[in-house]
Amino acid sequence: MRSNLITVVTAVASVVLVASVASADQVQEQFRLMEQRMAEMEDRLEATSDDLRTARATVDEQQSLLTDAGLVDASDQGLRSAVGSFFESVDVSGVAAASYNHRLIKADDPNGGNALFKNPNANTFQVDQIWLTLDKAPTEESRAGFHAEFATGASATVQGDGGGGDGVPYLYSGYVSYLAPVLDGVQVDLGRLGTVLGAEVVQTNGNFFVTQGAVFGLQPVTYNGVSLGTSITDEISVVAGVVNDVYSDTMVSADNNKAYFGQVSYGGDAFGLNVGGIIGDSDASVCVQGAFPGQNDCQVSIVDVVLTADPTDDLSVWANFDWVNVNGSDNGPDGNAFGISGAGRLGITDTMGIASRIEYINTSSNLTGLADDSELLTVTGTLDKTLTDGLVTRLELRYDTFLDDNGTGFTLNGDAAGTNDDQLVALWQMYYEF
Repeated sequence: MRSNLITVVTAVASVVLVASVASADQVQEQFRLMEQRMAEMEDRLEATSDDLRTARATVDEQQSLLTDAGLVDASDQGLRSAVGSFFESVDVSGVAAASYNHRLIKADDPNGGNALFKNPNANTFQVDQIWLTLDKAPTEESRAGFHAEFATGASATVQGDGGGGDGVPYLYSGYVSYLAPVLDGVQVDLGRLGTVLGAEVVQTNGNFFVTQGAVFGLQPVTYNGVSLGTSITDEISVVAGVVNDVYSDTMVSADNNKAYFGQVSYGGDAFGLNVGGIIGDSDASVCVQGAFPGQNDCQVSIVDVVLTADPTDDLSVWANFDWVNVNGSDNGPDGNAFGISGAGRLGITDTMGIASRIEYINTSSNLTGLADDSELLTVTGTLDKTLTDGLVTRLELRYDTFLDDNGTGFTLNGDAAGTNDDQLVALWQMYYEF
């Protein structure tokens, strides 16, 4: 009995001992495999570290070469191209606009006798404007700047120096700027300048309407010269300058006769007032009428007043008054032209608005291209709708009529001289601004 018990105990102990030895061998083998894997990982990490050190050395070498060449500014964190930094400071904007103009009255004449109407093509589809603006405004941190505007298209060409034709881009304005550290900063612009006068601009998306008004036609558009501008307070600013000519946007002026302009502006939260003017030499056709245009000059002065207001969030209005005086014209009569216009736009919804404009011009001189002692009235209504971001469509109806053309007026479509000449135009335009 005892012998059997001893045998059983011995057998159990042997099994347990063998199992324990086998288990210990497995654990030891696992530890060995883990040590082998860790060694392999250490080798890989060491190789990766070597590669990273090599790559970093290559980057440092390239940075040093680019810095020495002046192509990279390494003063900031990381690397930044000087060319990239420049373009980050330049604003790029513009507009593309096309339209269809249909004459309901005076269909056979592009302007219906109104030389101040700046959409010259009748009953046709056309590219109104393709506009590209590059602007780097001078700041206290970077006091140098520049501005350039390139334009083409039917309505852009007829209002600027687009002698190359509707499809040829031309330089509408371009100048170099410097913000002088005087007072709160005096900005000096030298080159081809856009006028500071008037309530409307050539660039179509800057206006309530497809067409610019007749009073806009009394004002200069661009001129070559220098201007200085500064802010007196947060609301009041002044600008003054010297340019080659009042009207003729000549690139070269060989004589010492120049024109001088200035403007004082007030801009509040809901009210604005601009009072300005220009006076000086003009070689334009306003001074010469008859057989020898372009061979005479005279003195022209313009007084311009613009009032703007935003009575509510949905309503914006403006009024513009101009007085033009011509003195010293040998071949054309001296005289005056007075023009006044008023306009407003009411937002009907967030994406739709309606605008209207009425104008009256009285001239005792043919300086405007109108007949002597004539009176012109224009009425315009425009509906605009934003179709999507940046894309706007507009429908416009404009009526022009000569209240009095002094009996020397235009014989259009069989009308006798001295009778009223009317023009009614419907326009559809789409423009995309960026």
